[in-house]
Amino acid sequence: MDAIWKSMIDAYMSQLYNGAPEGELLESVKKFEQKFIALADEHEGDMDIAGIMQETGMQDEYTQLFMAVTSGNNDYALPEDDSRPEAFDYAKVQRLPSVHEFLDSYRVVYESVRPQNNEAVDRAYEALFDVENRTDDLIEAQMIMEREHLILNTVTAGYRDVIREFMDAADPNYEITSATVRATLGNYLTAKSLDEITYMGDVARSVTADLAVQAQIKMSAMTIFTALIFGWEDNKKKIREGGPGCAKYAESMVLGRQKIRDYYRFLSEDMGITFEMMESRPFYRILMLTPTPLDALCRIKKVMHPDNIRAIKYVLFEEVLSDKSMEEILLTPQKEPYYEEIDTDLYPETDAEFTALAEELNKDIPYFQKNRRAAMMDGNGELVSKVSELSGMIADPQHKSAGSAAAGAAGSTPAADIKTAGKSLLRGLFRK
Repeated sequence: MDAIWKSMIDAYMSQLYNGAPEGELLESVKKFEQKFIALADEHEGDMDIAGIMQETGMQDEYTQLFMAVTSGNNDYALPEDDSRPEAFDYAKVQRLPSVHEFLDSYRVVYESVRPQNNEAVDRAYEALFDVENRTDDLIEAQMIMEREHLILNTVTAGYRDVIREFMDAADPNYEITSATVRATLGNYLTAKSLDEITYMGDVARSVTADLAVQAQIKMSAMTIFTALIFGWEDNKKKIREGGPGCAKYAESMVLGRQKIRDYYRFLSEDMGITFEMMESRPFYRILMLTPTPLDALCRIKKVMHPDNIRAIKYVLFEEVLSDKSMEEILLTPQKEPYYEEIDTDLYPETDAEFTALAEELNKDIPYFQKNRRAAMMDGNGELVSKVSELSGMIADPQHKSAGSAAAGAAGSTPAADIKTAGKSLLRGLFRK
């Protein structure tokens, strides 16, 4: 036998024997090997091996044997006669698995992830495995799984539970957390396929990038606005108290009045954030009260006295934007008092009191029940980390008060600084 024929026979047969055929299939493989050797002896010296195998029908026999070995169909046997197969028939060599066998691959996956599963994932797999109790037909079973999204549910069930808990634990009025969660993780609540999740995830990345920019600009803008108002109130109080520094505070009031006018014009005209919007939308109402988060998701926040919103409105329209002189403003009793924050340096116990109150208010929320004291350490805590990183300015334990921010605002021109970012861009962002 020629060396080339021998190497070809070895290559062909190794593919069959490596599949570990058994029973009738193994006997057919051995018979084929003998026929292959006889063919090589008959055509010794002829190097057109592929053409000879095709012409004699040996290639079709080999293909059928290879498919039978690959599919594990050990009952397959080559025809007893020496006639050439009429056509390649997959149905003869590849037996379709039963519904139970088809689901075995998912059982392997389930067993590997079961220690980390929750009840929702267990229920999703139970519904998938129950298909074999509904039909013996593999095609019908696959149609049921596709129609009822049973395979998708095994992937998304755990996420859906986590996301529902996450959204229940977040303040829906606090756009920084709720908007980003709805735009990204919320995909798992509505998607009908894994491809749809992938597509919606790509879209969400661009949406959340927009939301992140908006959130940071809004936070910065509202912090500066409330700081300017606080600076105005603080200067007014110092002048009324009297003392050698009154002239300095009076000068600061004059400059502060112009800054507030310029800045509010920038907010209302260029960014579309009017005081009516601030007053009517919970998100801005919260920001006007200098929020300090008391939990990982900012559901509970420590804020200044809510009456300060009325005080800010009074100061803005009745004093700063009005035509009243400084003398008239200083000599007119303020109808709406402005309450300062609690000084935690003087009363350090208040922080512990607020934290305890927040824990009491959150005690019945599933998310906080599962993640108390360790929300940022476990697997679900990664969601908190990502949303916190996205929003940029939330959950800051060193959150500065409006009073301390006022010192920086008094010596800068915030309107001019932010305008350099591009009026048209901001207008487009906030007027969608």
